[in-house]
Amino acid sequence: MYRNHSHSGTFGGIATTLVIAAMLVAGCGDDGSDGAQGPEGQQGPPGPSGGTALPVERAEKINVDIDSIEVGDGGTDVTVSFRLANDDGLGLKGMPADDIRFVISQLSPGQNGGSSEWQAYTTRASVDDFQATTERGSEGAFTDNGDGTYTYTFANALPDYPNGPEYDETKTHRVGIEIRLEGSDGEDIPANNAPTDFLPTGGSPTFTRLIVDTDTCNACHDRFEFHGGARNNIEYCVLCHNPSSIDGESGNTVDMKILIHNIHSARPDYTIIGRRGTEYNWADVHFPQDLRNCQTCHDESDDNTPQASNWRLVPNRAACGTCHYDDGIADSGNDFAIENGIHPGGFTFNDDTQCVDCHGPNGSVTNPEGRLVQVPVAHEIREQTAGKAFEYNILDVNGTAPGEFPTVTFSVTNPLDNDAAYDISADEPFIQCAGGASRLAVDIGWSTTEYANIGSGALPGLPITLNVLEACGGSATNTGGNIFEATSATRIPLDATGSLAVVLEGHPAVDVYNTASYERIAVKTAISYAPITDGSAQARRDVVKVDKCLDCHQELTIHGNNRTDEPQACVVCHNPSMTDINRRTNAPGEDCAAGSDDQTIDFKRMIHQIHVSGELETTVNICGFGSRLNVLEAEYPGQLNNCEGCHLPGTYYPVDPAEVFGTTVDVNDPAILTDDVVLSPTVAVCSACHTDTLATEHMDREGGDFAATKAPDGSLVSSKNEGCVLCHGPGRTADVKVVHEIETFEFN
Repeated sequence: MYRNHSHSGTFGGIATTLVIAAMLVAGCGDDGSDGAQGPEGQQGPPGPSGGTALPVERAEKINVDIDSIEVGDGGTDVTVSFRLANDDGLGLKGMPADDIRFVISQLSPGQNGGSSEWQAYTTRASVDDFQATTERGSEGAFTDNGDGTYTYTFANALPDYPNGPEYDETKTHRVGIEIRLEGSDGEDIPANNAPTDFLPTGGSPTFTRLIVDTDTCNACHDRFEFHGGARNNIEYCVLCHNPSSIDGESGNTVDMKILIHNIHSARPDYTIIGRRGTEYNWADVHFPQDLRNCQTCHDESDDNTPQASNWRLVPNRAACGTCHYDDGIADSGNDFAIENGIHPGGFTFNDDTQCVDCHGPNGSVTNPEGRLVQVPVAHEIREQTAGKAFEYNILDVNGTAPGEFPTVTFSVTNPLDNDAAYDISADEPFIQCAGGASRLAVDIGWSTTEYANIGSGALPGLPITLNVLEACGGSATNTGGNIFEATSATRIPLDATGSLAVVLEGHPAVDVYNTASYERIAVKTAISYAPITDGSAQARRDVVKVDKCLDCHQELTIHGNNRTDEPQACVVCHNPSMTDINRRTNAPGEDCAAGSDDQTIDFKRMIHQIHVSGELETTVNICGFGSRLNVLEAEYPGQLNNCEGCHLPGTYYPVDPAEVFGTTVDVNDPAILTDDVVLSPTVAVCSACHTDTLATEHMDREGGDFAATKAPDGSLVSSKNEGCVLCHGPGRTADVKVVHEIETFEFN
C-alpha cells in the first residue's frame, strides 16, 4: 500500500470520546469545587480542511493529489484515494466519472542489456495492435465523497487484465490520472496528472525509471501537453508510450524513447496514424541545436531524474537506432545485424549487452581515428569543446566623447590555462586567414537608448567595425603581456549623445578533427559600455536574457560562428534603422537583385517574424553574406502567446517610444534617413504575429502607423499616436499579459 498522508482517528471520533468522558464525570459525586489543573494532553490528529467544496466545473484549474493507493492480496481491489482542489486549496466536488481517467503500469528491469520498461495493465487489443490506454472512472468503482476527496477502484484485479504484464507485487508500479472536463466557460479545465510510484506490498520503490523531467521539456515547449491537453507530465506519458504499445495502422512502436527521438531527429520514415485516421509525420521538424546534445533532455544534474545518465550508461539498439538510421550504423528498422552490412567493425548482434561492451563507460574500443567509441566521446561536439579554451575580454574603453577617436583595450585568454593571454598577432588560432577561418573584430555602436549608429560611415545604421587581426589585414597594438589596443579611424560624431557599446566578436580557428582543415570556433561575444555625454556608462535596456535562448538553442551562434550567446551584441547591428539593402547587389532578376525591396533586420521584428513563420506558413526572406538569399522558416516549439518564453517579465509591454524606435521597412536612399518608410514601435512588434486584416485595421485605427518616417536623429515622425496602452496596458481591459494568458504557463 502507498499512502501519502497518514492520519489516525477522525474529528468525529474525538468529539464522541469527549462527550462520553463528560457524562462519566458528571455521574460521579464531588464537592462542587474545581479540581487541580490536569496535565496537557497529547495533540490530537488534524481535522479536515476548512471551507466548503466547490463544484468542479467552476474551477479555473484542478490540482490532483493522490493520497494513497491500496492493493489487495494478489493484486485485487486496487483503490486510489485522491483529492481535487483549486489553487486556494478548496476541494472540488461533483467530478463526473466519465470525465476522469486512470492508468496503471508496472516497471520491469531491462533484459539482455536493454533499458527498463513500463507496461500498462490498461492495454487494449485489436486485430492489429496492442496499445496502452486509459480506464474511465465509470468503468470501475468511482466514489465522490462530496468534500473534494474521491476513491477509485480499478475495474479488474491486476492479474485479470488480459493484455497487461504478468503481475509481480515486488515490482514498482505507477498510477496516473487525467481529467477532460469543460468548465462553465466552455473551455477545458487544466489539470495535472499526478503520476505516483508505489509498491503493492507497501513502502517506497527503490527501482525507478526517471529519465527526463517535464520541466526540461517545458524549457523549450513552454507547456508540455498532448492529446487535447489532458496529458502534460512525461512521467504520465510513459505509462502508455511504452515498448508494448504499437500503432496498428503503421506498425510503428509508440514507445516514448523511440517516438521522441524520431520526432526530434526528423526521421522521414516514421509515421503514426492517430485519432480519426490522422497521419503524423515529423520529417520537417528541425531540432534547434545539435542532435548530439543528449544532455539537453537527459539532465544528470536534475535531482528529479536519477536515471538521466541512462543515455550513456545503458546504450541500446532501440534508443540509439532512432538517430543513427542514415549513417551506416542502423537501417530504417533500427536493425543492427551485420548480415545487412550496416554496423562497422564486423559485429553480429545477439542482444544489447554488446552495446555497453563498446559504448558503455568502460568500453575500450576505438574508431579508426583512435578515439574511444564510448557514448559521451562519440557524441562530443569538438567545436564546443575547443571553444572552452577561449574567452574575449574588453578591458578598457577611452576616447568616447563627441569628436574623439575611441580606443579599445582587450585580450583573448584561455580559461583552461590560468587565463593565459593569446598573442593574436602570431598564435595559430588567429592567423588562419584563408577562407576567413580566423576572424576577430571590435564593433562600436551608439546610442544605447536605441542604436542608430548615425555618423559611423556605414549605412544604413551599421556600427564602426575594426579588424584587429594583423595576419588577416587588420591592426592592433600589443601593449605588453598580449594586451591589445585598437583605435577607431572614425570619430564619435559631434552631436552624438548618451552612451555607446563596444563589442568584441569573431572566431579563432582550430583543427579539431586533425585533418589539416580549420574549423571556426564559436566564442561568447563580449560587450561593454562607455559614456559619450552621460556621466557614467549606461547599458542598453535588458529585454531578453541569453539563458532563455539557450533553453532551445543550447548554443546561439550566428553569422558563421562570429557572434555567439549575447543578444545585447546582436541589437547593435540589428537595430531599427537596419535592412538588408546592402546585400541586394546581384544582377537584376536574381533573388537579391540590386534595387529589389529590402527587408528589415531590426531584431524586435525579425525575430518575431522568424519564430511565428511556421504557424503563419510564411517565410522571412533576407539577403545575407555574399548576396545569398536566406529563407527563414521555423516551427516554434513553444507557445507563441507566451511572451515570457523569451522576454524578461515586464519588458515586452507597454512600449516606451523614448526607448523603442520605429522599424525601417524601406530605406530608399541609405544616405537620407528622412526618406525611410517606418512602422511605429508597437505596430512593428505586434503586426509580426497579428497579420490578419482585422488586426491590421485595428492597429491602424488606434494610432498605429504603417507608413511613418524618420527625423534626422533616427526617431519616429508620425502624424498618429499609438494608443495601444489605453486598452492593452497593465490592468486595462485587454491587458497583453492577461490576453496572452502568460500566467497559465506556470502550470504543470
